Amino acid sequence: MTETPRVPEAPASDVPPLLAEPPWTRPRAPRPAEPVVVTGLKRPKAPAVESWPPGLREEFADVSDTWRRNETPTPDDPDWAALAEYFRGGAALQDPRGGDRGARYRWLVLDGPDDLARELLADERYFDDWSGWVYVTPLKRFAARHGLAAHRLLLHAAKEHLACAQALVPFLDDATAQFMIKCFGKNREDDAARAWAAWHGPAAAPFVVPEALRKPGPKRAQAEQAIAVIAREHGGACVLEAARRYGERAVAGMEALGLDPLDRFPDPLPEPDEAFVRDELPRVLLRGGKAALPVPATRNLVTMLRISSVKDPYAGCEQVFPHLDPASLAELAWAMYRTEYVPDAWASPGAEYAVQRLGDATTAARLATAMGRWSKNRVWSGGLRALDVLIAMDTPDTLLHLDRLARKAADAKRMRAHAQARLDRVARERGITGEQLADRLVPDFGLDADGTMTLDYGPRRFTVGFDERLAPYALDGTGKRRTTLPKPGVKDDPALAPDAHRRFGDLKKEARTVAADQIKRLERAMVAGRSWTPVEFREVLAGHPLLRHIVRRLVWSAGPDAFRVTEDGTYADATDDAFVPSPDAAITLPHPLLLKDRDAWTEVFADYEILQPFPQLGRTVHEPAPGERTASRLPRFEGATVPNGPIYGLVRAGWRFGERETGGYQRHVSLELGAKRYLVIDLDPGVRVIAPDDDPVQEIRAVRLGTTGYGGGKLTFDELGPVQTSEVLATLTRLTGAPEQAT
Repeated sequence: MTETPRVPEAPASDVPPLLAEPPWTRPRAPRPAEPVVVTGLKRPKAPAVESWPPGLREEFADVSDTWRRNETPTPDDPDWAALAEYFRGGAALQDPRGGDRGARYRWLVLDGPDDLARELLADERYFDDWSGWVYVTPLKRFAARHGLAAHRLLLHAAKEHLACAQALVPFLDDATAQFMIKCFGKNREDDAARAWAAWHGPAAAPFVVPEALRKPGPKRAQAEQAIAVIAREHGGACVLEAARRYGERAVAGMEALGLDPLDRFPDPLPEPDEAFVRDELPRVLLRGGKAALPVPATRNLVTMLRISSVKDPYAGCEQVFPHLDPASLAELAWAMYRTEYVPDAWASPGAEYAVQRLGDATTAARLATAMGRWSKNRVWSGGLRALDVLIAMDTPDTLLHLDRLARKAADAKRMRAHAQARLDRVARERGITGEQLADRLVPDFGLDADGTMTLDYGPRRFTVGFDERLAPYALDGTGKRRTTLPKPGVKDDPALAPDAHRRFGDLKKEARTVAADQIKRLERAMVAGRSWTPVEFREVLAGHPLLRHIVRRLVWSAGPDAFRVTEDGTYADATDDAFVPSPDAAITLPHPLLLKDRDAWTEVFADYEILQPFPQLGRTVHEPAPGERTASRLPRFEGATVPNGPIYGLVRAGWRFGERETGGYQRHVSLELGAKRYLVIDLDPGVRVIAPDDDPVQEIRAVRLGTTGYGGGKLTFDELGPVQTSEVLATLTRLTGAPEQAT
């Protein structure tokens, strides 16, 4: 086995019995050669009932930002009675499905009075309006608000398109059960089916047993999967109890399926070689860490993991995990991922389960680092599943990992977008914006409240501080600044000094990954005009142990009044008088175009020798040339030639290439400036991503403002505003080397 702290091998008496003698090593009673078939069983016809798993109603009620952008919001003061009559009287039937008709239906059902909404839900004339896989999200929202009142509509939708059965998880009756059985093994619907069977369990079994005893075929196989989930989650006894209502032959049929979850394993088993376990995998310790599993027991553990998946873990796993050391299990999970290559997937089902179930904070950090490097092909080949695994691991740094993936992942189109979608959902659940969530994700690196850290060598100590770029340094006892700590000497404490030296090295690495992101984030906030409440500003910026080092190097505004944060954390104006913002003031980071007394503040910062993390007071301000304010094109930049390198620099800074065209060329880049606000640069001949050296220089054919990422729609600089106009002109000036027209 790979290197692990040397501990003795556990005696046989200490090895968990399931690992010493797993079920596949014991003789089993032979199963019938042919499956037991019992036909003519009549399923219960009880009325539908409603029961929500914890958190599912909230999940159904939530809606992604994509839906929010694409749907017409409910008017502020709708005439609900008139809206109800529009549907009741049949006028809606004269309008095409979707469009205004669909929007009005959604308004009434989701936001209207309960009685009118439920009257509409019961109107079968409009059932077909919501029959299609694209309506899964609104159907879930209908179910979340109205429960059983939406059930008939959901059944109709599921009949027309099985994907809609995903909205039926909280309901139980025979019709629902038949749809959920059909969902097993059907991509996304499979998750819903398993959740339904696991939640309703014993109550669902009477509806499933007859289907698991029908003649062999696809539906019987799906029903057997449902029975397996129920037996695993609730025990086989509840399945046998459900079968008794159908007679002893039905009971025998269920027994023949093998209801003991421990007896459900494939034949042949994917058992690893003992040499592989011994030489390639880390040793697994018993809980307490004083003894290690023998190789045969570890081999059995790996086999259990290999026959597991996130959806369908082997039942023995949860029985043995409590007896084993969590840290060594996490190392085993990571080793399984690293040693098992699977085409068209980020990991094998067993390794995926092991990483999600057994991984710890270190595993999550390793996985997030790997995901950030994955190519587009790797992400397309099942890589997005790893995002779900990362979130399910739920370590203290999970959101930090997602935030970094959303901004830095190599695959900008899918990995970044999906990581950002996960973050947006967390923000919605917390009732805050994405930027507010990002404020709360900044690590403090264990710094003291004043933003420092003391590193103790024993006879000498060093105090850690940060410069304007958030690069850490250390001050020794004489006040001398050091960028590195001296190696521990013979007079230093043999325990404290090496630990302090290591901590400073780790801090430099960690700060390097965070510093540039946070500085850019504040610069974006300045350009966008973002604001904070005084309480927020104190909590997440001025009082943050790390960010305080750059916050005090910038000028801030509370309404019309500018101030700075002093070294002791208090606020001061340009005359160094104490400043206290009003409780309802909006704290902003003013662009120099909006900053009064810019010269006075420049003098203050020069007097105190305060260096800024990015240009604020010294920022060059640009204004449109005559005639450009009302224009949506910028001819003065057109015709310039630019190497591909700076174009890629724009993309790294947040611009996006357009879609690939004939020959693999991408002929424009765009920057989103706000809702329906884009700056678009047309390139000729375009960047050929598969062979960028083929055309290393681009001619800028057009520079346009528009309301789409392709430059469609008209937008002028007057509409853009002075700050964004200045920033756009600055970017174009740097890109093309055009003459400065700055103020």
